[in-house]
Amino acid sequence: MEGRMIPLEKRIDPSVGNRFPFRMSDVAGSKDGYLVIPHWHDHLEFIQIVKGRVLVTLDDRSFYADEGDIVYVNSGRVHAVQLAGPGEKPRIKGMIFDRLFVLNLLEGFETRQMYNLFVHAGRYESLIEAEHPLWRELNDCIRTADNEYAERDIGYEMAIKSCIYRIVTAMLRHYKRHLLPVGASFHQLQPALSYIEEHFAERLSITEISRIANMSASHFSRTFKSTVGLTFTDYLTSVRMNMAKQMLVAGKWTITEVAEKTGFCNIHYFGKVFKETTGLSPLQYKNETIRKSFGEESG
Repeated sequence: MEGRMIPLEKRIDPSVGNRFPFRMSDVAGSKDGYLVIPHWHDHLEFIQIVKGRVLVTLDDRSFYADEGDIVYVNSGRVHAVQLAGPGEKPRIKGMIFDRLFVLNLLEGFETRQMYNLFVHAGRYESLIEAEHPLWRELNDCIRTADNEYAERDIGYEMAIKSCIYRIVTAMLRHYKRHLLPVGASFHQLQPALSYIEEHFAERLSITEISRIANMSASHFSRTFKSTVGLTFTDYLTSVRMNMAKQMLVAGKWTITEVAEKTGFCNIHYFGKVFKETTGLSPLQYKNETIRKSFGEESG
């Protein structure tokens, strides 16, 4: 499907940051073939196809979703929803909530860390169809939350929080085999992990970070690898690459500026690492992601 080029944007949902950062959306109309134009945001979203068929794009992948299907959109993913074809009149509903709001609901260090790993880890199934083990629970929670949000009877916030608890619990339990075991090591590494997340654009050394965790460099290196599953260097590169991808598709910075803002000393080294990680140069990744997000046909 060939579409008009629309500026890719990061959306700050109006509900995020409020006392109750949650909302439901209901979309039936389209403009230029889009029900949802390409964008990305920090919060989590579940999109359910209420009627018809749609074409969903997540980052550089596109797929069709049919009536009843649920699409999970993780934090930071570029996504769009288009008509599947001429004459289609689909309807979709979205359940959107702040990922930090969910984190604040969770009790217990282990559960909070598992949730963090889930949100920041790699890719899980985006399309959840009726035969998927998670579908029944997610479908029930989305419907219940939608009704509660529409009626807004006394205690509706608690009812919606209950739905969010159920969704997060179901997803963590389903994907726990993909998540690393969480234990005492995470308590030790937490200050270092937080520091990396906040200072990834700076020049960081394993000696400096190990001091933050109150470990020797050698002990920190072994503990980090066994707990996180990556070396310190690979983890830092992963954090930088994830941010670089978001900045590239946002289109507000040059490639040189993206390299500088994500902690790379020069654009040539940035390009080398980026291609080793993604298989594409930064410019190729930017153009390819935007092209697929906007449904343009190559050739």
